[in-house]
Amino acid sequence: MIAERVIKSYEKKISIYCIRPATVCGYSPRMRLDVSVNMLTFQALKNRSITVHGGKQIRPNIHIKDLINVYKFFVNKSGIKSGMYNAGFENLKIIDIAKKISKIIPSKIIIKKNNDPRSYRQNSDKLLSTGFKKKFNVSDAIYELKEMFERKKIKESDRCYTVKWMKKINLKKI
Repeated sequence: MIAERVIKSYEKKISIYCIRPATVCGYSPRMRLDVSVNMLTFQALKNRSITVHGGKQIRPNIHIKDLINVYKFFVNKSGIKSGMYNAGFENLKIIDIAKKISKIIPSKIIIKKNNDPRSYRQNSDKLLSTGFKKKFNVSDAIYELKEMFERKKIKESDRCYTVKWMKKINLKKI
C-alpha cells in the first residue's frame, strides 16, 4: 500500500498502472504448490484425497494465463486511466474449490479443523471497465494441472513452496 502511494505520487509525470493480482492458479515453469487451487489439485492428483482446513475461507483467484493477458493488455492498449487495478475473478470458498477439483479428479475431501481463518475477496470491475476480458477460470487451471501432472511436467521440489525455497536459497546471499 505504501509503495502504491509513492508510485501514485508520480502520476502527473507518468502513467501509473499497478496490477493487484489475486491468488494465481494454473501451470507455470516455477510451479506454485503452496496456493489454494494448485495445492488442493496437487493433493488430489498425488493422494486421491484433498485436505481442507475449515473450508469457509474465501480466496480470489486468477488463472496465470489471464494474469499474463492483463499485463499484455496494459502494455498494448493506450488511453487507460492511471490507477490501481485488481485482477481476480473468482472469489471462491476453499471447500468449493475442493469440490470442483474432486469432480474433475475423483478424490476424497477430508475436512479438518480450521487453522487459517483469513478470507479475502477482490472486485475487478474497474479492470473489466477498461475492456479487458478474462478467458480462463479455476476449472481450466484444474484441467491444465491434471494434464501436466499426467505428462510428468510437474516436479515437486522446495522451489514449489515459496517459504521453503527462500530458506533454501538463503536470502542473506542476495
